[in-house]
Amino acid sequence: MRKKKIILIFTACFIYFLTPHLARAQEAAVEESIRTIMSQTNVVGVSVAVVKNNKIIYTHSFGLKNIEANMPLTDDCIFRIASISKSFSATSIMQLVEAKKLSLEDDASNLLGFTLRNPKFPDKVITLKMLLSHRSSINDSQGYFSLDSINPVTNPNYAKCYNNYEPGTGYMYCNLNY
Repeated sequence: MRKKKIILIFTACFIYFLTPHLARAQEAAVEESIRTIMSQTNVVGVSVAVVKNNKIIYTHSFGLKNIEANMPLTDDCIFRIASISKSFSATSIMQLVEAKKLSLEDDASNLLGFTLRNPKFPDKVITLKMLLSHRSSINDSQGYFSLDSINPVTNPNYAKCYNNYEPGTGYMYCNLNY
């Protein structure tokens, strides 16, 4: 009986201590693969985060933040994710459509907190579908970092942000649609 307990304890300890070593070995292999891909594709810097069960279980940054200053990229560096957010936004909206919480035909104004209308076609509703398909008649001429540019309350020049065609009838890529 004592021999079985010793074997059981040894096995438990072996598994306990081996598992982190396997995880570290996997991390090392993944990190080496990332470095290889960076080298082959001339990528200067990459940050990686792995989320499992809503918890960050791994973060690591590779390469440089600034080539000229030879500044390393760190896990605290902030990235502008730019158009990557469009995929995230579209997927989120479509999940809400599938769940019947939104419709692609909904008036986008209901989600924005201000009336979204092309002043040249004030009676035409701009729908989520028009925004997602870049058919809203909105343009980026007044900037695209803030929705204030298309809000008539905050931008006296908001009318410049709209094209001369009725929403839904023409196409123009526009960051503000997302």
